[in-house]
Amino acid sequence: MNLTSVSDLSARTAKRLLTESFTEAGIPFAEDDALEIVLAATGFDKSGLILRGTEALSPTSCAAIETYMARRLLGEPVDHILGWREFYGRRFQISAEVLSPRADTETLIRGALQRLDQTEDIQLLDLGTGSGAIGLTMLAETPSVALCATDLSEAALMIAQENAKSLNLADRVNFYQGAWWDAVPTGQVFGMVLSNPPYITQAAMETLDHEVLGYDPDMALRGGLDGLDAYKVIIAEAPAYLVPKGWLGLEIGFDQAEALETLFKTGAWTNIQVEKDLGGLDRVVWAQNSAEN
Repeated sequence: MNLTSVSDLSARTAKRLLTESFTEAGIPFAEDDALEIVLAATGFDKSGLILRGTEALSPTSCAAIETYMARRLLGEPVDHILGWREFYGRRFQISAEVLSPRADTETLIRGALQRLDQTEDIQLLDLGTGSGAIGLTMLAETPSVALCATDLSEAALMIAQENAKSLNLADRVNFYQGAWWDAVPTGQVFGMVLSNPPYITQAAMETLDHEVLGYDPDMALRGGLDGLDAYKVIIAEAPAYLVPKGWLGLEIGFDQAEALETLFKTGAWTNIQVEKDLGGLDRVVWAQNSAEN
């Protein structure tokens, strides 16, 4: 479809044509993707689309829409086309170096906010921060929190640092590079540790959709033979990095709750809880350091 040949193409017309094209191509959430592309190419927000959606678009906007459409039809996700994704009401820069944050991960944020004592200064650790979406969202939501964020990938940390700057949070976060606990400064302890580690099993990796496997980094997805490699490391060493009764919150796959509950039954943990996402699937497991003092 050549949109630049459409006379006096408007934003509303472009959205309709993109929706039709994406639907015919079998792309899920076709209308949502069309909307995001049109808004990005035109600079409109949703109110602007209502107020000015019938105006003829500039050649620059038309060309951008057509380019974005072609990339989407080739299977590139909209967030990678645009270079950002919205998470908990904020825009996070992404790239092929970081896992694009999903709405399901907001379950972890909601649970963390419920468990934080916001009358006290809290040291928070975000293990495997990626884009920084989890830790930086917690900073933005809780002025009493200071953040330590780690990642094995130097490129991912650069993205997270850019997001911290754009959200005006850079003065409340320290970034460290390394694998899991190896990256955490010696002797530092936290009131809460959060992580969305890789948890896709070896078998499931072979069946992932191209829009995931082809664009999200392999190291942020692959969880080993049973999907539990990262959890075993995190859970085994976490008590040494948590204050007494400090919380550990982990995002999990929808079918991993029972396995995670078993990993937590070591005597070092109490208040083991599983929370569901908005779709009704198991999404986060919580446990509290059983140490008293």
